[in-house]
Amino acid sequence: MKNSTFLLLFLMLQFLSAQKKEVSQEVLESIKKDVWTPFMESYAQLDADKLKSIHDADIFRVTIDQNSIQTGQTYLDDFGGFLDQVNTNGGGLGIAFAIVTIAINSTGDLVYQTGYYEFSSKNKDDPNLVVRGYGQFSVGIRKTEGGWKLFIDADKRVDLSLEEFENQDIVYRLGN
Repeated sequence: MKNSTFLLLFLMLQFLSAQKKEVSQEVLESIKKDVWTPFMESYAQLDADKLKSIHDADIFRVTIDQNSIQTGQTYLDDFGGFLDQVNTNGGGLGIAFAIVTIAINSTGDLVYQTGYYEFSSKNKDDPNLVVRGYGQFSVGIRKTEGGWKLFIDADKRVDLSLEEFENQDIVYRLGN
């Protein structure tokens, strides 16, 4: 009888821990305001300082396709330098995000999101941005005194259609 009681208790705990923890709309809006909107704006404005401001100083960045890891200020300087270079060359950038999954810890100060991004660019003489491709990302986002910050960021290129991108429940584009 002891074993069956223990087994029942174990199964109940497994069931309860497997229940999906919902992320409030307030948290999602706060993350959008602190991370995703400034991220998109930093690309559109080629603003390296804004881009750096949404990342934790101890950022851990994985570029899967390049088998590369960068961290901290070195990564932030390189990423900011990319925007500066595009600006110097007279080009333009755009990025949009589609969120696929969201998980949150019990204290509500750590969030993990996965999704897709749509990367657009234009050369100096191009009139408009052109979609260059899509990627898949996973990020860790931490609540700080200054708002939500990216502290883990990993991505890789993927074959995805515009329709597949747009069919996600959460799609962030500048202006929406």
